[in-house]
Amino acid sequence: MNVVNTQIAYILHKRAYRETSSILEVLTRDYGRLALMARGTRGAKSKIAGNLLPFTPLLISWQGKGDLPYLKSVERADLKAPSLQSKSLLSAMYINELMMYLLHRDDVHETVFEHYHHCLYALENDKELEITLRQFEIKLLELLGFGLNLLEEADSGKPIIAEAYYYYHLEHGPVLCTDAATRSENVSMPRLSGRCLQALAAENYRELSANTEHLREIKRLMRFVINFHLGNKKLKSRELFRPVNKDFSGTGFS
Repeated sequence: MNVVNTQIAYILHKRAYRETSSILEVLTRDYGRLALMARGTRGAKSKIAGNLLPFTPLLISWQGKGDLPYLKSVERADLKAPSLQSKSLLSAMYINELMMYLLHRDDVHETVFEHYHHCLYALENDKELEITLRQFEIKLLELLGFGLNLLEEADSGKPIIAEAYYYYHLEHGPVLCTDAATRSENVSMPRLSGRCLQALAAENYRELSANTEHLREIKRLMRFVINFHLGNKKLKSRELFRPVNKDFSGTGFS
């Protein structure tokens, strides 16, 4: 019987199973995303339920073969968990859901784990949530093999012109806007300035975060691209992010 000891991990999702157990979807550094059966984790007498916290670095061990080994032990890692409240907490819920949909089980991506880990701590700064989420989305797609073409015009291969505007075509890239294209293109296709594309390609997120128009352009681009990769799947977390009151207006979720 296979045994894996002391892996650093995060819980992406937890659901009830039978009367007292749970099924955990966890992200680990060395084994990627996997599902674990956590026995006896529900109820007042559970000794480990208090450690099964999302957004908290954990040390876990598991045992068993097949698609659903069982959790042997869990404890909190010797690392302070990020302090996530209000919009920061909602943002973390959003990135967890993205990971669940976009990351396949058993695909090992150590860089994805590190990217996720650092993003959680970056979300503590609730003044920079929008650009932090855009960074996370863009890099996650790149790490999973779905990187965006940001360096050149897709049809001609010419460098992006700062003063021009471009439509972003899925699985193709930016195409220069012409007067005719502007009249005929689907209005749902994201339109970005060349200057915005150049800053994205250079990962100049400081410049992007200071420009509200660029932030709007990137948000529309990422919603467009992520929806494509999700297919028919719907992000439940988006419903929580709707600005039902002023406290959540302006939050930069895709």
